[in-house]
Amino acid sequence: MAKKWLKTAGMVALLMLVLAPVVMAQDEEPEMVKQSFFFVIKEATFSSVIGFIDIFLIFLGSIAGIALIIEHALTIRRDVMLPELTVAQIKTMFDERRFREALEFCENDPSFVASVIHAGLIEAANGYPAMEKAMGDAAEERAARLFRKIEYLNLLGNVCPMLGLFGTVYGMMEAFSTIASKGGTASPADLAAGIMVALFSTFLGLLAAIPALVGYAIFKGRIDQLSIEATLVAEELLANFKPNRPVQQQAKQA
Repeated sequence: MAKKWLKTAGMVALLMLVLAPVVMAQDEEPEMVKQSFFFVIKEATFSSVIGFIDIFLIFLGSIAGIALIIEHALTIRRDVMLPELTVAQIKTMFDERRFREALEFCENDPSFVASVIHAGLIEAANGYPAMEKAMGDAAEERAARLFRKIEYLNLLGNVCPMLGLFGTVYGMMEAFSTIASKGGTASPADLAAGIMVALFSTFLGLLAAIPALVGYAIFKGRIDQLSIEATLVAEELLANFKPNRPVQQQAKQA
């Protein structure tokens, strides 16, 4: 019986001797601390001068993109380009044959549809074909202005990823330079700054570019749609100037 207990005690002692170094090693390991996103931003931005300039430029591009999206959302919309009140007022003037007053009203009204109608009314003395051509030209000119206006979003959507790629290349160059200076024995902590610049600049470039490109696509489609609608409304309002309109109406009545 005693031999059995001695054998058991010996096995327990041997097991403790085997596990003791593992337990002590676990106790000596430093506690892992998860860094906040703000810490990553700070380290990536202020780790080097070139990285700071690159990330700062992307940050400015992001702010500019947001400002442009807000401005376009307020100005490129139906209530501004094709206001119902303006159309109703012009229609009333036409029905009452106050064409001179309608011309002055359209000249002072900033809406898209009013500028198209104004271009048509100026050519009234030259006949309806001249009026129709003038309206088409005015619509194309106003639409071209709006397209040039939103082109800055497209520019930001293409430049910001390039700035992010620049930061990525620079960060990797900095990391490999650290490896070379350490004789190929650089620790992960030594490489962290360059890698953070590389990854964060790419992340920030995409974050700035995606809303800019999405906004550009949305506003481009909105300009196309509203310019076509404004031209159709203008042609409908000026249809009274067609020389064959009374003949068509008499044929319908007959």
